[in-house]
Amino acid sequence: MARPQLIKPKKHISSKVPKSGGLMPETAILRALNAAEELTTGYQGWAVDDLQDLWQLFLDSKKHQGKNPELTVKMFNCCHEIRGQGGTFGFPLISIVGDSLCKFIDKKDVLSGKELEVVRVHILSLKAIFRQKLKGPQKQLSATVKELLIALRNKVDPDGQ
Repeated sequence: MARPQLIKPKKHISSKVPKSGGLMPETAILRALNAAEELTTGYQGWAVDDLQDLWQLFLDSKKHQGKNPELTVKMFNCCHEIRGQGGTFGFPLISIVGDSLCKFIDKKDVLSGKELEVVRVHILSLKAIFRQKLKGPQKQLSATVKELLIALRNKVDPDGQ
């Protein structure tokens, strides 16, 4: 076994960072806030595109009777993206439904007809949340939706998550 070796860089990182200058903290914060605002505005377009992509993957999977593992993986990946972006951009309910769908699809290669119906319910829920602009905390609704989706998943797949 080779002995560990300490490698010293030729240039220290401090030589690459200016000692003075740069933005004032207030200016940097304002720039960051403006960038976040632009991203939030852009999210609505991304969400529509992502939901359309997810719906198309569902339709394609249904056409193949859920027996195309590649489509199942793509559906999971698309849903995973939606789940992550929902909470980031102020739609925590989208994250809850997206998480439920991810848990349902995860580790499945193929989807039965009943499983595809569970996927359909999740996607329609995502679309409704976005269409109704249900931003911010929706405590009671979130708890109810989460409970109902878990019950639906467990009815179709009792051994699932």
